[in-house]
Amino acid sequence: MTSDEYRRLIRSLLARRWVRFCLVTGLTALVYILLGALFVQAWGWPLLLGNAVAYVLSLLVAYFGQCRWTFQPAGGLHRDMALRFFWVQVGGLLLNSVLVSILTWLLGLSYGLAMPLVSILVPVCLYLLCRFWVFRPSVSPAAAETDPRFLPPADAGQHLAETAPGDPPRVSVIMNSLNSADKLEESLRCLAAQTFTDFEVIFWDNGSTDQSPFIAQAYAPLLGRLRYFRGEETVPLGAARNLALREARGEYIAFLDCDDLWRPEKLAAQVEIFDAFPQVGLVCTDTEIFNGKRVLRRIFAHTRPVDGMAFAELMRRQWISMSSAMLRRSALESLAPMPADDSAPPWFDESLNVCEEADLFYRIAHDWELAHVDAPLTLWRVHGMNTTFRKFSQFADETLRILEKHCRIYPGYEEEHADLVDLLSRRAAFQHAVALWREGKGAQARELLAPFGLKSFKHRLFYVASFLPGGCFDLAAKLYFALPSLLRR
Repeated sequence: MTSDEYRRLIRSLLARRWVRFCLVTGLTALVYILLGALFVQAWGWPLLLGNAVAYVLSLLVAYFGQCRWTFQPAGGLHRDMALRFFWVQVGGLLLNSVLVSILTWLLGLSYGLAMPLVSILVPVCLYLLCRFWVFRPSVSPAAAETDPRFLPPADAGQHLAETAPGDPPRVSVIMNSLNSADKLEESLRCLAAQTFTDFEVIFWDNGSTDQSPFIAQAYAPLLGRLRYFRGEETVPLGAARNLALREARGEYIAFLDCDDLWRPEKLAAQVEIFDAFPQVGLVCTDTEIFNGKRVLRRIFAHTRPVDGMAFAELMRRQWISMSSAMLRRSALESLAPMPADDSAPPWFDESLNVCEEADLFYRIAHDWELAHVDAPLTLWRVHGMNTTFRKFSQFADETLRILEKHCRIYPGYEEEHADLVDLLSRRAAFQHAVALWREGKGAQARELLAPFGLKSFKHRLFYVASFLPGGCFDLAAKLYFALPSLLRR
């Protein structure tokens, strides 16, 4: 392996929460031993006092290490989290003794075998408790109506004077709406609060029948900046985004779904990167996924992005959320035409319905460098159990369609990216297999995966689950997505 590959491997490992958890835990033990030796042996403190002070200080190191580095909760009171962390640590000591007793006294295992088992089980339990209880995110982005981070400044709308037709803005923000009235004003508010103000809003109404048109056109802080368009008929989202892109005048293109949010520095941070690196075609930000009540997780906490020419890495693990992406206009204009119809816009593939965003990001990454802002400046709202997880058959079809398109528009693709061809073929087969299992056809699902073998933990887990009735899909999906991301690959 080259030095760059080693560095990339190390960065990838350090992006895993469980790796960080183990490192902080090991550092805590080292701090406890060193402080205990310092207090008792070097300074002559009483044994009980020295060890007690060393334990308290090591707990503080553990708390701030796990909080600030491992889990990075989006909000939350330290008073509450520290108390929960303390009880988890005390519980861990008790659990250690209880498990050793059970394994040795009740099950008859030797002490030499019981201790290694306990040293694995207890940290796993502590990790799960810290992740899902101690450091659970507790910010409520639904409270953005009163959160000063999302409120426009007092003079919002005054310094956002209307842009003259001959003076295009630097950034065009695309908002596609279809009956988005419920959360639309929150999204408009975060736009008005942006520290970077040289932007326009292309608001494309895809045939709304609610109050969305009136909210958008009457929102005072963006008067003169928001350009409202309404389609003649409701069309698929990819086609609606292409229609909006035709109206955009900016040097850079950003996308904001009508129920997502941006923090005030979002546009400024991305424009700064574009201005500094002309070879970059796409800049994304870290994204917090929230459900209207609390933040569920951060995307970059599970998958660290790769900067530079990262086409293959992005194909393997897509880390760009739509509302976090900003594109360079020249990158859009340089895309190869669609193979099916040279007259179709080369932006969003209108033949796709669930993968059109990822497909665009892939094609930009093939020819341009990627970059990212390592800060959660985008908030992506999810509603209940994401329905896209139920569209496995459609995902499979579109995955193969993307692969076929790549082979047609990029000469030598099958030879240069043979590993990606194999990956997408296996991915599509797995998606088809999941769809078959949901229909109660577990045997056919296992037969479909047989040629690819059970090389990954995910495939082995699915193989076992496929013997269950298809009605167990929802429960199995919830359990699966609760697993660490490393196990889901």
